[in-house]
Amino acid sequence: MTRRPLGAAFGSVLGFATALAAAPCTATALDVKVTSVRAFASGPSDAQLIGLRPRLRRLVGYRSFRVVGEESRRCTWGMRESFTVPGGRVMYVVPKGMREQAVVMQVKLLDGSRALVDTDVRLQNRGVMLFGVDQQAKSSDGALIIMLRAED
Repeated sequence: MTRRPLGAAFGSVLGFATALAAAPCTATALDVKVTSVRAFASGPSDAQLIGLRPRLRRLVGYRSFRVVGEESRRCTWGMRESFTVPGGRVMYVVPKGMREQAVVMQVKLLDGSRALVDTDVRLQNRGVMLFGVDQQAKSSDGALIIMLRAED
């Protein structure tokens, strides 16, 4: 099987969102969930990822997916929250507001002091955005996928 590369030091930002309708933003906070998933060439996938597996396979070319970390919390609008990601990385999320039933957030992913991602994203309410990090050449750990989900 041929795997498509995820990019140089950091892969492309990959996104897909569910098409669920939501009420306008009236809450003072939203739920944010960051799930870290390891992708492998073969082997079993975690049960909670079975529904996403066909999309993950098309996006990154791997066949097996396992959750290696998960953090959920209620985030206040305009306040920065940090989420721990495997490999010594940290993802900072600043929820900025709602626009047309989408959550607008600033997302910054750091590997030590090096920024891998520093961007604003617009994520369909209750949708999921994927960030891919390359497999290290000397590692058999597979690629890392970071799933970001937000819900007002």
